[in-house]
Amino acid sequence: MSNRVHINAPAGIIDIEGEKEFVEGLLGKLFPLFEGVGFGSRPVSDGSTSVTEDAGDASVGPELSANSPRPKAKTKTSRAPKGQNCATRILRLRDNDFFKSKRSIADIVSGLENIGFTHVARTVSANANTMVKGNKIQRTKVGGHWAYYWDRD
Repeated sequence: MSNRVHINAPAGIIDIEGEKEFVEGLLGKLFPLFEGVGFGSRPVSDGSTSVTEDAGDASVGPELSANSPRPKAKTKTSRAPKGQNCATRILRLRDNDFFKSKRSIADIVSGLENIGFTHVARTVSANANTMVKGNKIQRTKVGGHWAYYWDRD
């Protein structure tokens, strides 16, 4: 008599078939590995984890695929205090006369780093462009690139 175990987890399917001792021994080795990697941590929609005994079916189903999707760990993101966004920090630079000379996006990124704030260039660029439209800073073309400045006040 042959024993068959079929495990259907959202990330893959495992079929094990053989004598009772073989199946139980293999499951005893595999379950700690499954638990360690979080296999089956998402709910199974069709409830198809089963152990059956049948007399002669020798087919083996698909194995666990290395390319099967794994649940992504949620990373905790921290938000800046209210009013502490990139645009507000650029305004802080403007108020401290940072823009008395013309500055590139890279200069603004490093100026923000000097006061303790890390922003990527695309975020700074997007916020600077919005601030230009809102007349909070000015810009001009210098050598094919935008340079930001403030000569008002």
